[in-house]
Amino acid sequence: MSFAGEAARRRRVWISILGAALALFYAAAFVVGYVIYLGNAGQWLADLTLLLIALPFTWLMSALTDGAFSMSGDETLKVVIAALFCAALAYIVGAAIEWILRSLWRAVRGG
Repeated sequence: MSFAGEAARRRRVWISILGAALALFYAAAFVVGYVIYLGNAGQWLADLTLLLIALPFTWLMSALTDGAFSMSGDETLKVVIAALFCAALAYIVGAAIEWILRSLWRAVRGG
């Protein structure tokens, strides 16, 4: 395989339709969670939906800070960072799943 072909193949690993769809879905979930939070602001557990959506980010930050991390719906910067982190995580997971499925498909086809 030529150098240009190898470079194109390496780039293709990071271009994932499944990863993009999962990241978009996760970002949309954050938007819906934030709208729900804004509609219930001031009530008890108003940001529960948003916090459940952000669990991967919250768990990681809690582990990194020895449990000293907290997040609520009114901390907009943390919500945006959590949304970016979770969408990136969803993209990576989707890209990995797509890569595995493509590899299996190539193996079944004999190529």
